[in-house]
Parts: sequence; structure tokens; C-alpha cells
Amino acid sequence: MEQKRNLKRIKVALVGQPNVGKSHLINSIAGANLHVGNFAGVTVERKEVEFIRDKYFFQLVDLPGVYSFHPYTPEEIVTKHFLLTEEYDLILNVVDSNQLEKNLILTWQLADLGKPMVIGFNMFDEVRKKGGDIDTDFFKTHLNIFAQKISAKEGFGLEELFEKMIKTFEDKPIPKVVYSEPVEEAIGELIPLTAGFKWAPRFTAIRLLEEDQQIYDEVRKSSTFIRLFPKLQQVQQFLEGELGEESKTLLFEERLALAKGVVTQSVKKGNKQESFTEKIDKILIHPVLGLPIFLGIMWLLFTTTFSLGSLPVEYIGTFFDLIGEKVVEWMGNSPIGEGIGKGVIPAVGAVVTFLPNILLLFLGLNLMEQTGYMARAAYVMDGVLKRFGLQGRSFIPLVSGFGCSVPAYLSARTLKNPKDRLITMLIIGFMSCGARLPVYVLIVSAFFPPTLQGNVMFGIYIGGALIGLVVAKILRSFFFKGEPEPFVMELPKYRFPKLKSILFDLWIKTKLYLKKAGLFIGIASLVIWVLSSYPRERIVEKYRPLLQELQTQTLQLPSKNLQSNSLQSQLEQIEREMEREILENSYLARLGKLMEPLLQPVGFSWKESIALLAGLSAKEVVVSTMTLLYRTNGTGDRSLQEEIRKAISFPTAISLIIFIMFYSPCLAAMATFWSEISQWKWRLFYTIYPNLVAYLIAVVVYRLIE
Repeated sequence: MEQKRNLKRIKVALVGQPNVGKSHLINSIAGANLHVGNFAGVTVERKEVEFIRDKYFFQLVDLPGVYSFHPYTPEEIVTKHFLLTEEYDLILNVVDSNQLEKNLILTWQLADLGKPMVIGFNMFDEVRKKGGDIDTDFFKTHLNIFAQKISAKEGFGLEELFEKMIKTFEDKPIPKVVYSEPVEEAIGELIPLTAGFKWAPRFTAIRLLEEDQQIYDEVRKSSTFIRLFPKLQQVQQFLEGELGEESKTLLFEERLALAKGVVTQSVKKGNKQESFTEKIDKILIHPVLGLPIFLGIMWLLFTTTFSLGSLPVEYIGTFFDLIGEKVVEWMGNSPIGEGIGKGVIPAVGAVVTFLPNILLLFLGLNLMEQTGYMARAAYVMDGVLKRFGLQGRSFIPLVSGFGCSVPAYLSARTLKNPKDRLITMLIIGFMSCGARLPVYVLIVSAFFPPTLQGNVMFGIYIGGALIGLVVAKILRSFFFKGEPEPFVMELPKYRFPKLKSILFDLWIKTKLYLKKAGLFIGIASLVIWVLSSYPRERIVEKYRPLLQELQTQTLQLPSKNLQSNSLQSQLEQIEREMEREILENSYLARLGKLMEPLLQPVGFSWKESIALLAGLSAKEVVVSTMTLLYRTNGTGDRSLQEEIRKAISFPTAISLIIFIMFYSPCLAAMATFWSEISQWKWRLFYTIYPNLVAYLIAVVVYRLIE
């Protein structure tokens, strides 16, 4: 700590477009000094790296990838907010060396901030292999920006990059990006009136010309706005009259032209030959083969998730059962001891047993994203989605829904058309999130043979998605008439995922899942246990004389005596009967029996009704609730499956799966939807209609197979 105080601190904002390799870069230099958390007030991940070089203490803040300063997604909003409001010494702009023209558009926007900046041309190893090169001196000479060719994957150029960051920190050169004469004239007219704000006057003037609402709202509060606003209108009219375009469009075209010019003067292009990406794309996005390949990959993902994830389930369940028994032994048969040992620990254990399944699902989705296949899947699915009134860009939020509905709702912000966005959000709940996976695994394992379980799981996920598409078509036909927007998406290059990055991401998800299981689900399980175990005094008093008599007789006989074993068996049987009677007369049973008539048409007893109600808090709670309501005689997950198989019929099991597939998501997801959609009619529609869909489909299916 004392050493850090004596060093010069350099705080660096790490900025770049998505898929430029920022994660690889920060992982390459992280070591044991990588700190991960969330940005204040949002669930967007925040990564920071701290390290010492020479006499400097570096702090790198990895900001979410952005395409421009016009944010649509939560990640883009976070990055813009940080750059405009936080304190930092310089910007490290990471650029994909293979796509300079596109990437440099963001570079010019960052340069407008008037902050010292360094450019890291990442993935330069790929350019070099083709015989290409980048003249980094050109950027210092003409733009006053230090630049360095690097490869985060291979680790070269990083030392030189840090040296240029130190040089930039010490000299504080301001980037020099010059636009065409009419645009510079317009900016110059505004600069005298934009001084005094918390941003550089030039940056403020440019953002006003680009109609940045955030900057405009801030400027509007000042006393100079009365003089500034007429001048802003005047220069905007001048630009439109002079160049025939709105100022916002003009600045985009100016940056694009500047990027092309810089690339022409500073880049030596390598040999033009068919790339690895182009060769693979001929197969994966083939007009005929593309869709079957995508479905095959999804089938492999879900069947692998089920088959491999189920291997350690029994061991994890047995481990938690043993812990529960030890807790009861240690704390005795007190209400607290039984509540923790027989309530919380078995219920949390039942949820944790499905952690391998969930991690495998997230691993598959992560690999699809990192390799670049997810964008191809969106391209392949565009034609299918159009038939149901959606566009290809809807695919990303929908697939994100397989992981968690909350970020899926937020990622729908990338859909600029309000109709497309709302339809997409209304059907995200039909994409089975990772929290529903434990329920599926439990029921499918109990009622289907191992040879069919993987295929049934695939059918559940695809079936939910198909029903969602049908609902989307109905919504488009009756409530949101019109065609979806054309789909335009850049296909990134294929890349081999970095093992360290994947493992780190899985570790973060494991911690979050265990934290959720240990805290939220643990508390919910304790509440369920209390409600299912009380009132109990009258029933305990009824059984106490018989239990005491059997216990006395058992103690009087040798432990391995046959008669002793028989008495012990009778004692356990009577204890189970007492617990069943307590459960049937508990507060929870009374509530469940009030709901039972409504759900009897789908074959549910009060226990399934309560489990579904508890699942509104979090879908994993369905498993923990069933663990408590179907109190098992053995250990491990197999015992729970046996109890469920005895208690409910096959048609009821199918109805339960259908209900889990379609009824309302968890409260966190519902709250996110409400915060994103302001119209009350759609809030109410979203709250009610999934439950009606679930009920109607479950009734029809139950009656057909009963």
C-alpha cells in the first residue's frame, strides 16, 4: 500500500467497439489483479486491472463495447456515462486492425472529447500474416495520437503500448481531428457559447450539432442557452443549406470519409485471398444448410446440457443431505435446527445439484458468442423470424432469454423500431431461462427413460420458442400491423475462444448462482418450510405417546437385534405419518387447497399449485418447494424423483412442464419489463397473458393424454 502512494497513478478508460478483443487484452494483463463487479445502479459487468510499471500505478477500467456515442443498449449507456462524468487520465481505444474504417468512426468521436488518447491496433497478427501493415507514426504526426500495433491473443506489442500510454500521460497531447471547412466553421461559431460546461467546448458544440439529448438537456439549464439556442439553429440551417444534409447525418459522413482517407494513407493491405471466415460462412450461412446446422447445434447443446450435467447430480444431492443430517444432530430437534437442517439445506441442495446443467448451458451460449457464430445464427434465422413478424436482430434478445430474461429484456433496446422491440419483449418469456432448467431436469429425469431425456429437453426449448413465434405472428397481425425493419448486422470474424476468458466467465456465473441459492432461495425455502410445518402442536401431541413408547422399547433392546430393527422401522414409519399429517394441515396446505379447484383441470394438487406460486419469486424455488413438500425417505436427487413419480401421474407431469414453460417469469424479470415499457395497457397484458397461454395449453394437452 505504501508503495502505491509513492507512485504516479494513471487511470485509463479502455474503450472499443464490440468484438475488438478488449476482453482478451484485459485478461492478458490481468494476472491476479483483475477486479470484477457491477457499475453503480446497473447489472452491467465492470472489470478493472491494476498493475505497476516503472514508477507508475496503472488502473485500467474496461468499459462495455459501444458502436457510437448514440447509446441504445445498457452497455452503451454505461460507457457514455463513464466517459462524460467520471475522472480518468487518458483513453485507450482498442481497434480491430482488420476493420479499421468501421472502428475509426468511434475513434473520431472519442477524439472529440479532448482527452489524451492512445490507439491499440489489436489483432495485428492477422494483418501481418496477410502481408499487411499499419503506419502508426501517421496517427501521431497528423492526428496527435500515439498508436501501437498489438495482439492480445499472442501478447506482442503490449510493452510498447504501455510506454506510449506513459508518454501520453506525461505530455497530455490533445487529439487533433479536423472536419471539412463548413463543419469546422459551424463548430467555431458555437465554441464561444459552449465554454463553462463540464466538457470541452469543442466537444459540447459537436454533440449539440449531433442532437445529443443528454448534452442538450444539460446545456438547456444554463443561462447561456438563450443566446446559444438561436445560434445552434442558425448553424444547423447553414449546414443543411450548404451541404444538403442535417448536421447529425453530416458528422457521421464526415467521420466515415475521414476514416477512409486515413486508412488509404496509413494502411498497407495484404494479399487478398479467401479468408477462413469466408470459407466457413459458405457452409454455416448456406441458404439451405444454414437452418438445419443451427438446429443441430442447438440440439447438441441441450442434449449435452442434460446428459453430462446429470452425472454429478446424485453426489451433490447426497452431500447436502449429509450436511443437513449433521446440522440436525448438532443443533438438536429444535425449531431452528430442523428449519435449517430439514428445510433450508435440503432445499438449497436440490437447487445447487443442477448447477452443472446450468453451467453447461451457459458454456454453450458463451462459445456461440465468442466464436462469432451467434451473429451467423441471427442471419440464418432472419428469414424464419420475418415469417412471424420479427426481424433477425430480435434473435439476440430471444437467445439471451435462454440464459436469463432480465438481460434479454435490456438487450431488446438494440431494436430501434418500437413495434419490433415490444413484440420481441412480449415473447422473451417463452424462451426458457436457465432458472427453469432445474425444474425440467427434475421432471424429465423422473418420467422419461435416459435414451429419450436429451431429446425431450430439446423439444421443450424448441417448443417454447415455436409457441413464442406463433404469439408474435398473432401480435403482429392484430396489434402491430406493418412489416418489421430490414435486418442489417455485421458478421464478425470467427475466433477461437480463449480458455481463460471462458473459465473466468463461468466462475462469475457460478458465484452468482451460489449466492442466489445461498441467500435468496435459502430464505424462501425457510419461509416455505415454516409454513409447511406449522401449526403442529396438536398433531405432535396426538403422536407423542406412541412415539415415546416405541423409543423406550427400542432402547431396551440390543441395537442389532431383529426386534429392535423392527421397532426402529415402525418408529420411522409413524414419524413419517406424523409429518404427512402436519403437512396436510399446515398453513401452506390451506393456501394451496384454496388454489386447487382452479388448477384441477390440469391435474395439479395443492402441492403443485404452491410450487408454481412460489416459482414467481424465482423459478429455482419450484424445485426447492417440491423438495420440501415431497419429503423424501432417502438421500440424493433420485429419492426426490421417486417421490414425485409416485405422487403425480404422467399427464400431470407434462402439464407441469408446460406451465413452467409459459407462465409468468420471475419477479425480477417482470419488474425489468415494467421499467422498460411505460404503457400501462402493455404492462397489464404482459402480466396476464402468459398465464392464460400456459393454462389453456396445459388443459388441452392434459385432456389429450389423460
